[in-house]
Amino acid sequence: MTARILKLTQRPVDNNDGRVRTIDVYDLAAVELADYTGILVEGGCDQRFLATQQPQLDHWVESGGRLVANGHPIQRWLAKMPAHRALDFHTPEELWLYPVGEHPIWRGVERTELIFRTGVPGKHSLQELKRIGVAGFYAHAYLVDLPQGAQTITGIGPGQLPVDVSWTQGDGEVVVHIGNDLSSFAIPQTTTAELAERVLTYLEGR
Repeated sequence: MTARILKLTQRPVDNNDGRVRTIDVYDLAAVELADYTGILVEGGCDQRFLATQQPQLDHWVESGGRLVANGHPIQRWLAKMPAHRALDFHTPEELWLYPVGEHPIWRGVERTELIFRTGVPGKHSLQELKRIGVAGFYAHAYLVDLPQGAQTITGIGPGQLPVDVSWTQGDGEVVVHIGNDLSSFAIPQTTTAELAERVLTYLEGR
């Protein structure tokens, strides 16, 4: 099987599992992007370096590619990349997550199952998580200066400020999640269990 997804990480690696080829972000310039339907960018990647590759990345997206980027946009490494702002919060309610728009990656995902994390093993009710859990791992900032026509997928806080957004760019699409990598929220026996798989399926163009 030829990998259809290119995953960029911030560590020395070049690994092809048949479905996803994972490379060090600094090796991106040597890759023929046209060989891939999707690009997955981990949150820790060097955005200053990515900005040096902006013309190639913009052209690839505009030609029909799908790109999912995790983390806080610090540098504009795509033509329409939004900026971010820190969220002033004092209570878990100010970090509450809300479904705003539809997207296949988040279809069926209960946003309340993304809010809290706890070191206590086992499945917990929402009421119990409010008592023992810590909020803010999914997002504690929000996106601003969204490109025209961008769709907010997940909102945070009373104002439902954008933390997951998508927009079309030419024939392609970009999805930005302003937080820890989406794959880390794929928790078994919850509605988020297939989140990592959904990302890959989307990037494969299916």
